[in-house]
Amino acid sequence: MQKKWKSLSLLLLCSVVLFGQAATVKNRIKNVENGLIPYVPVQGFPAWNIYERMKHYKVPGVSIAVVNNFKLEWAKGYGLADTLKKTPVTPQTMFSAGSISKLVMAAAAFQLIQEQKISLDDPINAYLKSWKIPENDYTRQTPITLRMLLSHTAGTSQTSYFGFTPDKKNLPTILDILSGQPNAESRGVVVNSEPKKEFRYSGGGSMIAQMALMDVSGEGFEDLCDRVLFQPLGMSQSTFAQPLPSKFQEQAAWGYSYASWYEGMPYVYPQQAAAGLYATPSDLASFLIEIQQALCGKGKVLSQASAQTMVTPVAKVSEGGFREEIGVGPFLLQRIDNQDPQGRYFEFTGVNAGFVAYLIGNITEGYGAVIMLNTGDDFNGLGKEIRRAIAQTYGWHNFLPSAVQPKKWTKAELERVVGRYRLGPDEVMSFQREGDHLIQVINSGSPIPCFPIAKDSIVLTDFNIKAHFRFDAQGRAISFQSAYQPNAIPRMAEDEFTPTELINIQRLPEAQALLRTQQLNVYQITYKIYELLNSKPVGNFAAAKMLLELAEEQHPKSAIVFARWGDYYLKMQDRAAAIRAYERANQLDPSDEGVLKVLGRLK
Repeated sequence: MQKKWKSLSLLLLCSVVLFGQAATVKNRIKNVENGLIPYVPVQGFPAWNIYERMKHYKVPGVSIAVVNNFKLEWAKGYGLADTLKKTPVTPQTMFSAGSISKLVMAAAAFQLIQEQKISLDDPINAYLKSWKIPENDYTRQTPITLRMLLSHTAGTSQTSYFGFTPDKKNLPTILDILSGQPNAESRGVVVNSEPKKEFRYSGGGSMIAQMALMDVSGEGFEDLCDRVLFQPLGMSQSTFAQPLPSKFQEQAAWGYSYASWYEGMPYVYPQQAAAGLYATPSDLASFLIEIQQALCGKGKVLSQASAQTMVTPVAKVSEGGFREEIGVGPFLLQRIDNQDPQGRYFEFTGVNAGFVAYLIGNITEGYGAVIMLNTGDDFNGLGKEIRRAIAQTYGWHNFLPSAVQPKKWTKAELERVVGRYRLGPDEVMSFQREGDHLIQVINSGSPIPCFPIAKDSIVLTDFNIKAHFRFDAQGRAISFQSAYQPNAIPRMAEDEFTPTELINIQRLPEAQALLRTQQLNVYQITYKIYELLNSKPVGNFAAAKMLLELAEEQHPKSAIVFARWGDYYLKMQDRAAAIRAYERANQLDPSDEGVLKVLGRLK
């Protein structure tokens, strides 16, 4: 009887413990959901709720996975994976992971290193069979290695890759991409700067690494990653297969973007190692945990030596609030103002058409997070606010800057700085009052909360930037200057406008006259035209025509100007005029495959 009572007591105790743990996790989830904050925590400033910020940033869906104590503590979806079908985001919803693909590829490379099939420091051309890096003065002096490719220090070209819409008939192979075949719609990959000199982000370098891994393993890339990573780690909802296999399509989120070029459908990325991964945050959390466990000598697939090599700095990337370096695969972060080794993190951000993803983990402790969104417009927005809420809730070591204690400005003191400040010929920074603080907006970008910290100074909470105003004798602000700006930014008069502002209020002759004096190069002006033709929901065709006339006046021999004229006439449904414009573009540049393709369709 006594034994039975002991067993019952133990069962009750376990139940209480488990209930307490569940309640704790539930509270943490609630704290994250209601604790979204700017880059700089501000004392007394209320945190945001995840749903209100999704609405603010126009983000349809979000999925989060949180790692704590080397385990997936929770995963949850928010909003919609497909706004048309009203499909909710769940932990099983797959997202395009963008450039996180590069980090996963690096881990696969280390698996083959452990199998002694490839080396980090031998010339990579010794392993490449299907294609070789074209030899030139750079490569003869410094042969390219896998270590250079994985750390983006090989001096390789092709920074990033655009995907293809699903209707593309002839998707390029990796060989097409590396050699720059017409169907790849990108230049071939070459070494065009000095290797080992500095960090230089390169999707092209990732494609070379992919080719080498395929050549030495004799496997397709998706099969290789499935064998050495996904199956051993239980990542059953991850794939590099492009296009996405039918068995995954029902659980894949639809991508969304307000960018003018976005076609409104999930893009296909045959550039697998650079951008082709689809996964759930939970699966990527398993991958994150594997790196952390391997660093402790407990990895399932990665050795401790491999993991330590991955998080060893190779080159400096940038320096601000964080010192950012590149390892052999991941980016490495540590606060500038605190060098405690517990405050070191590895991370990668992925951006594809219609998608943004964030992966971050502490190097010495077992915590981190994966956040995935089905919008391509959120870089530095909602995803990072969620990351900061997680960091604050879980007490991530030396991740958040110290909280700012704002000064109290009166309504009149706030109003004296409200206005527009000229950043450049067509760039405006504006300040607006919102309650007891300011909101900064650059052109039509996201609003940034700003708080007074002194009589004439504020802090911009996006990057902890401190700045000050200068005032005239009447106490009205006349300029603005941050620590990162060598010159003061003058306040604009109320009747002073930039060309873009004039276009927005349909004062087109004035906009044209102003732009004529600025002498934009052909790429600057045709990009503006493209944006106007494709702005959503309806293009600004009158403004586009005005700019086209100016572009032709200033760049009469430019093929791209006439290609944009063709685009304009297509929007106007003037087929004959469009054909004439595209034919003129083709005469000026017969190598433009895009123009030839459109002409083929029209004829």
